[in-house]
Amino acid sequence: MTHKAILTLLAALAFNTAAPAQQAVELTQQKMSKWDIGTANYSGIAPIGNSQYVLVSDKEPTDGFFVFTIIQDPTTGEISDINMEGWKGNVVPQVDAQGMSQRDCEGIAYFPTNGTVFISGEGDQEIFEYSMEGQPTGRRLNVPAIFGRDKIVPNMGFEALSYSPATHRFWTTTESSLKADADAAGPDNPTAQNLVRLQAFDEALQPVAQYAYRMDRGRSEDFGKYYALGIPEVTALPSGKLLVLERELNVTNGYMGSEVICKLFLVDPTQSWQIDSSIALAGLDPNKFMLKQLLITFKTVLTPFRQTFANYEGMCLGARLADGRQTLLMVSDSQGGASKGPVRLKDWIKVLILPDGI
Repeated sequence: MTHKAILTLLAALAFNTAAPAQQAVELTQQKMSKWDIGTANYSGIAPIGNSQYVLVSDKEPTDGFFVFTIIQDPTTGEISDINMEGWKGNVVPQVDAQGMSQRDCEGIAYFPTNGTVFISGEGDQEIFEYSMEGQPTGRRLNVPAIFGRDKIVPNMGFEALSYSPATHRFWTTTESSLKADADAAGPDNPTAQNLVRLQAFDEALQPVAQYAYRMDRGRSEDFGKYYALGIPEVTALPSGKLLVLERELNVTNGYMGSEVICKLFLVDPTQSWQIDSSIALAGLDPNKFMLKQLLITFKTVLTPFRQTFANYEGMCLGARLADGRQTLLMVSDSQGGASKGPVRLKDWIKVLILPDGI
């Protein structure tokens, strides 16, 4: 067997090998109402320094962001205080018939070089820059045509967005497969497996690298009233690696028994094949998909005795603990505190503690 063949075999074996034992530490999620934070549709979060964070909500009258202060215990990572400092929004937004921003703001990343933020919109499949007062600067990431609005499955476009000042790279991906790449997993395609493109941009806002990523399969039967399987968020790490959040949401017809399953994976672009737009992912060599390492799986549910249901959509680096470990903050989308009978969704915030060396 040739050296190249051996490498190919090893890559294939690694791809199909069961994930290693979970390594991240999960802290108990907390209701944001504990700190008198009102309901929203939180879909993205990014650190801006000094325990401050910017959050986007995907159903607001204007495109923009909230500014929060989030304090964590330096030893345990537990959240000890949250305060909303205010809202920064576009003074001339494009709105729909319901008076909501047409952008459908989903992801947010802070760009310290300019002291600005970038916000991804699922409604327009664009990633625009905003001042810290919430006004568009006129700049945007040069998104490749393959990610255009007409190329995505409806409501399955740009949700994820992250930036690392250590690597000078922006990262995004679509929530589900592009139309040209593969069928989107769900009730209409119960055996499908989502295949997505992780896209990197440099500080000149130009696309510089693209990678193929294969999601885990979701359920193939017993779909509920609402179902979604996709990638709501990625987080760029100083090491150059990426955290990828895979989320499977299933809301039953009677609501009781609804659940959200979240899986957090680690991938390394420096050890992955770069791809381009010339080949549909369904026809790509399986060995050219990124290898991924499972860090943690957790589930939230809606039952008569346990109402922890949380649709986590936003994720970013939190505080670094006294022992050197890095925390990760996650925020959920409660659909503005949507309710049905005695059940009301809550805005949750969660802390994960990443393994040493990440």
